[in-house]
Amino acid sequence: MTNVRELLDTAAGEPTVPTPDVVSSDLRRGKLSLRRRRGLRATSGLALAGAAAIVGLAVVPHLGGDGTSDRTVTAPAGISTNAGVALVPWSQSGAPKPISSSLVPEGWTVSGSEFALVVSQPGVTTSPDDFQGKLVAMLAGDTTAASDARPVTVGDEQGTISREGDTTILLFPLSDGRLMDVQAPQSLHWDTATLVQFAEGLTVSADAPASRG
Repeated sequence: MTNVRELLDTAAGEPTVPTPDVVSSDLRRGKLSLRRRRGLRATSGLALAGAAAIVGLAVVPHLGGDGTSDRTVTAPAGISTNAGVALVPWSQSGAPKPISSSLVPEGWTVSGSEFALVVSQPGVTTSPDDFQGKLVAMLAGDTTAASDARPVTVGDEQGTISREGDTTILLFPLSDGRLMDVQAPQSLHWDTATLVQFAEGLTVSADAPASRG
């Protein structure tokens, strides 16, 4: 009589060895999921602090329960919009942060740490270390492009753009060779041109650390 183990072996079929592309894709998706859910967990855990001077914008302070300081950017009348959330000018006062941007999504809240610029949609009050559903810009560290990534031009540099679940991933080199990683959630409803426009407005200091995770 055929025992249970033989039946299970027959149903499972012959084992197969995953290809390098499959292993690489699984590893990349795992790192991305971990990074979005757990965040960077930097030792400082500091949000962008201090007052922000917004050129032609109103700034609405919002203090979270974890001691971080966020700023929500709203646009005045007359600023043009795109198919998704509009990009509006933004600037910060005080000591410059390692990663900042001259353009941010209208109505979204700017926060982050020494490792990343994090921008959250209205109503989201989770820690800046939680990247889930947020617009994130950071140095890529060991991140690699997906095998199905498409080429895209950012400024004078050639990068790649791909999709992981509900997140669009833009990778592009800075002029000094460091790799930038921008993660945009589907809730922004941005096309490639708008995402590139945001990326071109980023400023990264020479001593900005790469992401960890």
